[in-house]
Amino acid sequence: MMNLSLNKIKKYKIALSTILLILISNFSVASNEMNFVVVSGQVTNMEYGNPVEGHPVYIVSDSTHRGLVGYSNMIITNDEGYYIDTIYTTEDKGSLVVYTFDHYGESIDTTVHFRFIDRGNSVIIANFSIFLPYQAEQLQAKFKYFQKSGGDKNRFSFFDQTNNNNIISWHWDFGDGTSSATQNPIHVYSTHGLYKITFTVTAMVNNMPKTSIITQQVYITDREYYHLGGHVFSEYFPIDLGYAFLYMVDSLDNYIPIDTISFDTLGYYYFYQIPQGKYLVKVEPMRDSEYYGILLPTYYGDKLFWDEAELIELNTTSWEYDIVLSHSGGIINGGGSISGNIEYIDLPRAVKEYNAAGVNIYLFDDLDNLLTYHYSDEEGNFIFDLLELNTYWLYPEVTGIHADRIRVELTPETPDINIEITIQANGISYVLPDEGLIQNKVVGLPYPNPVSGTLNIPIDSAPGSKVSYVIFDAYGHTISSKEIDITFSSNSYQVNTTSLKNGSYILRTRVDDVTYDQVFIVVKR
Repeated sequence: MMNLSLNKIKKYKIALSTILLILISNFSVASNEMNFVVVSGQVTNMEYGNPVEGHPVYIVSDSTHRGLVGYSNMIITNDEGYYIDTIYTTEDKGSLVVYTFDHYGESIDTTVHFRFIDRGNSVIIANFSIFLPYQAEQLQAKFKYFQKSGGDKNRFSFFDQTNNNNIISWHWDFGDGTSSATQNPIHVYSTHGLYKITFTVTAMVNNMPKTSIITQQVYITDREYYHLGGHVFSEYFPIDLGYAFLYMVDSLDNYIPIDTISFDTLGYYYFYQIPQGKYLVKVEPMRDSEYYGILLPTYYGDKLFWDEAELIELNTTSWEYDIVLSHSGGIINGGGSISGNIEYIDLPRAVKEYNAAGVNIYLFDDLDNLLTYHYSDEEGNFIFDLLELNTYWLYPEVTGIHADRIRVELTPETPDINIEITIQANGISYVLPDEGLIQNKVVGLPYPNPVSGTLNIPIDSAPGSKVSYVIFDAYGHTISSKEIDITFSSNSYQVNTTSLKNGSYILRTRVDDVTYDQVFIVVKR
């Protein structure tokens, strides 16, 4: 390996630090999948305030959290006490332990977190003040600053802490082209970014003017980040094993999945480094939990369904978002079963998996009692077996997507029912194996099928019923919708299919609060 002189090494470190500081100051949203994390800070003498040059700082992956596994690096501070490390990653989130040692070998560490949401970079400042029994210069500039909490986050107060009673002048360079000559100034930055503050004091030392300079970094984020968490309880005790899901609610009321974490016997969940905004938290027992099938998946606010849940207005760090899981009612055993498969079609913020794994499928009785639930497996399959022959209602609960309950009747003639369910961005559709047995008691089979012109749909609704329909294509896109005026003498309604292309379609008829789905095919010669 080529040997470098100490001066060359020092110049190299300073040049590298300067280049990376410029890089940080000019961040833009990344357009590719590679993200990068910049970890930087300054090591100073706890007692005297002087920067510590040539001191090692270590950065390693935090093994207690998911993301950025196996990273390790050591950086040596430059002549201003700064270290800097740039870490490239494809991970969406992660945690790092940054640590160093003082004169006696005592470890000083901090854990830092990063998260990427529609952006490709993250800046982390981690400073260290360590004990070193070294006498500083006769005059050593020293200062501290405070960022305004709440309100204008660009407003900073700076305080001179120099240990000298004979100071004759102060000079502050705030790193944005402005300066001040007062002892304890207040400064407001015009925009977010990384700024390097240079503080210069001049004092009389042995009847002679002497000058000392110290710098510090200030990083103002383009948005505020906080942490949130809470306990998950079964009445008074935390549950054993579970998952917590975090959803961000954007300005268009889209529910965007942000993170999923597991928690153990302490029953505590936590999400780090979350941008300020509106969020929804859902928790549920794992399959291996002793509470699986007994305690129901529950949202913050102790609600079972996403559209009833309490939104979290995140504007400060809080660990008090506790959730108490609700109990299921239980089933009466019998010889019937309801099984099926559930798939994603055309979801927003593209779901990578085609099969819908982990979807909550609720089972209600005909009196609206919630009996139990299951999660769809890795292939999107689910099954409720050993059911009493009776009438049931299935409800696939997908956060942010409206769905109607699916009526299923288990009889001696049809004790086993299999259902195909598809999740689209605008709703959930389903197809039963024999629609004449279940769905067509109110809405009959469409005819002619295949169709090239007018499609007729038999309907037997009560007077005053509200009737409407929606047509979806094979990809789940809404093609058309309409309110239907059903008169007392009507026993059907018609749909004009002349504008539809050849292919398969789903016709969803809604009668009052119940939906009926049928498939029809358009064939034009």
